[in-house]
Amino acid sequence: MQPGFQMQDVTDRIYEAAFQPECWPATLNDLAAASGSLGGVLQVVRRGDAPRWTASAEVQGAFAAYAQAADFTATHERAARWVARGQSFLRDIDVFDPADLVADPSRKLLASLGLGHQIGAILPLPTGDTACFTFERRLADGPHSTRAQNILNSHLSHLARAGMMAARLGLELARARVEAMTQIGLPAAVLRADGQIVAMNAALRAMDDLILATPQGKVTLVAPRQSHRLSVALNAVQAEAAAASIPLRNGSNLRPVVLHLLPLRRTARALFPGGDIMLVVTPLAVTRMVPSVEALCGLFDLSLSEARLAAALSSGRTLAEAAAEAGITVKTARTYLERVFQKTVTHQQSELVALLKSAPWLPSPDTGPTIPGI
Repeated sequence: MQPGFQMQDVTDRIYEAAFQPECWPATLNDLAAASGSLGGVLQVVRRGDAPRWTASAEVQGAFAAYAQAADFTATHERAARWVARGQSFLRDIDVFDPADLVADPSRKLLASLGLGHQIGAILPLPTGDTACFTFERRLADGPHSTRAQNILNSHLSHLARAGMMAARLGLELARARVEAMTQIGLPAAVLRADGQIVAMNAALRAMDDLILATPQGKVTLVAPRQSHRLSVALNAVQAEAAAASIPLRNGSNLRPVVLHLLPLRRTARALFPGGDIMLVVTPLAVTRMVPSVEALCGLFDLSLSEARLAAALSSGRTLAEAAAEAGITVKTARTYLERVFQKTVTHQQSELVALLKSAPWLPSPDTGPTIPGI
């Protein structure tokens, strides 16, 4: 890691790349340096489309060759192993037994191209797309350390939100503010730190049953309790340079959405003059699948323990069963559940489960997208 290297700089670069896609190679390089990797790759997959990808300079040539030569069946099986283990950053040695890793065709191809060891995360996005981040090491350098794994996982929610923007903006240059917001294809606004609206697209203006522009030109939410949460979140995003998410619903027959606040950092601010924060509203795709713990953490700002309890309840377990599975008392589980109610703006368990069943999920290996780089 270079002298003066700060992890906050990496977080800022992630949100810079969210709106300046040409910054992704340098951002991936920073994350690679922080994790002791040679380089990094971002792929965005939309079902039915060929994956789009970008990479840091050090691995760009090797990954291009890999994408051309990789066997479809082998890469699909490799991705399925990652999917089965969850959506956190996992090392290849965590996913494969030693003998299977040596025999893996994708690993052999990576090694022939000067790579070999890999750590990666497959992230489901609220838009239905999938973002895949991988970081590569030479075979001779050995696998990634657990410290590197922890560093990358500490940026997981930032990468998920930035990956959502990459999926909508594409991985090419976003040339101007209005064009970029049109390309997003989602209700969005650019705000100052105090909530003053700099720009708002028509899709967001049409959501006046949930979100309003005040006569003073600030953004507010129709429900007073949610409006207070928005004020608190705006202050936190500006003070801590960290993103925030607020679930929104208005009536039992309306599909839930999540309001994301993403800080505009570094050169991303040049795209949105006068703006400090991007507000994006993401509709959630309804599914009968159990949402992933990582998705719940990122979408609703749940702690890992809270998300695990919520996911267990979504799978049909009782509170007592979920508590026993987590190795906690029912009293502790009730405390976690109360926190989950507050963060998801729900009031009872059935209402919570109905909301969480609308959260994004990762397709099963039989139907999911093929990720050529993992």
